Amino acid sequence: MRLRPRPEHIPRLKAPLGQLLTGEPEESIPKLLRLIEQEKPSKIVTVGDIVSMETWKAGLRVDLRIVDQRSMRKPVGPTDFPPTATYRVKNPAGVITTQAFQAVKMALTQRQATIFVEGEEDLLVLPAIVESPDNTYVLYGQPSEGLVVVKATPVKKAEIVALLSSMSRENTG
Repeated sequence: MRLRPRPEHIPRLKAPLGQLLTGEPEESIPKLLRLIEQEKPSKIVTVGDIVSMETWKAGLRVDLRIVDQRSMRKPVGPTDFPPTATYRVKNPAGVITTQAFQAVKMALTQRQATIFVEGEEDLLVLPAIVESPDNTYVLYGQPSEGLVVVKATPVKKAEIVALLSSMSRENTG
């Protein structure tokens, strides 16, 4: 089974789901590092190749990276993160597969992990928020704007669960 956003969900999904740190990585990453220093999140999850690479370059310890080896639908070089666990899932563009959702859940139980997605990872920010422990930062890029920091709180999780439960369900078998 897979979840597909309905047309009325698209504007909500295109808007930042959390705090937007504007600018190119050389501007947004220092802002992120200050925020992490102040708030000390319990875990850090990155969704997307650019944010995953930029946080790695900055020396930030990330608990889970979710990448598809593409940026703006164009291939990016292979990523060589030092995970303790690696998952490979298929997740077509515009949906969340059960397999991908379960991989996020399992990967979050590891000390450090990377999920390599065949397809597209964009919507996996939603299960990452829902499945993360409270006070986790889920990070993703907002194209041409900057970096979004979503703090996983009970209120934010409930908002995302409501969104997920209103999505179309498609049988894949």
